[in-house]
Amino acid sequence: MSSSAAKVESPARATAVLNEEAPSLRSLILGGSSLATEAGRIARLRRETARGVARMVDVRTGASRSESTQAAWSTHDFALFSAVLSASYLVYYLEWADTWLYSLIIVSGAALVGHMGAVVLARRGKQLPAALVALVTAIVQITTAVRILGWESGLHLYLIAGGVLVFLIFTDRQAPWRWFFILTAAVTFIFCQTILSPSPERPIPVGSLSIMFSINAVLTAILVFALSGMSYQRADRARAEAARSAAAAEYLANTDYLTGLSNRRPIIEALEARSLEGGYVVAIADLDHFKVLNDTFGHQCGDTVLAAIAGGFRGRLRLTDEVGRWGGEEFIVVLPDTGLDEGVLLMDQLREGVDQAQIECLGHTHHVTISIGVSNGANDGVSHLVVKRADDALYDAKTAGRNAVCVRSLEDFAERVPDQESASVAPIRAPSSSAGA
Repeated sequence: MSSSAAKVESPARATAVLNEEAPSLRSLILGGSSLATEAGRIARLRRETARGVARMVDVRTGASRSESTQAAWSTHDFALFSAVLSASYLVYYLEWADTWLYSLIIVSGAALVGHMGAVVLARRGKQLPAALVALVTAIVQITTAVRILGWESGLHLYLIAGGVLVFLIFTDRQAPWRWFFILTAAVTFIFCQTILSPSPERPIPVGSLSIMFSINAVLTAILVFALSGMSYQRADRARAEAARSAAAAEYLANTDYLTGLSNRRPIIEALEARSLEGGYVVAIADLDHFKVLNDTFGHQCGDTVLAAIAGGFRGRLRLTDEVGRWGGEEFIVVLPDTGLDEGVLLMDQLREGVDQAQIECLGHTHHVTISIGVSNGANDGVSHLVVKRADDALYDAKTAGRNAVCVRSLEDFAERVPDQESASVAPIRAPSSSAGA
């Protein structure tokens, strides 16, 4: 066969081979797609299961739930566990088919009804009645069973878990009930262990007591460990929530809600700390004619302007600088490790930034200016005097025509008041509404 014929035949043969293998290839592709789909389904099932378990745990121990809700769900789970255990023992007793166990069968059946009643009460939000029904039913059931079967059955071991259980199914406001049932469980356990007979009233199948004791001992251990873990998790989440609440309260106490800046208390603390180190500058800035703006456009626009000015301050100051709302339309700036000339230059940049800003509010634009007073401090522990000089310098800026930065330095004050100690008792001036004129 010639080479040209071979070339013609090769594509035809390749096409035939592909057609023959096409079903296998399609099966392989479909099989791979099916495996991928199955893997995705399994992954989604795992995620949903994890979310379900997380929701279940959060409902019972989560800090996002109220204490009463957590206690109700803990009661629900305890009563449901007790109902399942009672039903299991009821079936176990029925297998013995001894007439002398009829009383135990009746008690187990009544206990099953009582525990299911507690489940219903818990699901309806009746936490305290559900807890009382579940605990009283359990104690009566255990005491009766131990009286008939003897304490070698190990049924009274469940009372040990009561010491942890009561802290989960009762709230802090129900603390008397906690201690009442702790005492009741302890007295009942001692009564069963020391007063009641160790052996059953009549002989039972060989090995039954050993099986019961092993089952009850293992279940009691599991209960104690599980309840202890839940109690720790709930306490841990409560501590975390308390820490978050404390942090939020501290933030709210130290932060002005409108501007997001520090309020007076942290600024005063920062001033007192800087006054022991020296080399700092204090500036007080006040919006010019802010009362006119409020009266003309309303407080909503006034608040918008204040928030915008505060945002501009934060954007232009250094990370080490402290800025806060001193009161009303006044702001205070503390510049650590800064000379007076550098501080004046920085404040003038802030003034220019405000002067050039156009603040939008309710469809119109506001142009505002600020006046700033600046002073410097030393390591003399009298920061209130620095604030007083900066406040006086602010008055100078207002008098000079506003939209200005004026200075009253420590050196000028020392020349006028040689005895600083006699003047150090002057308090820091509270901001006055007249300064905003």
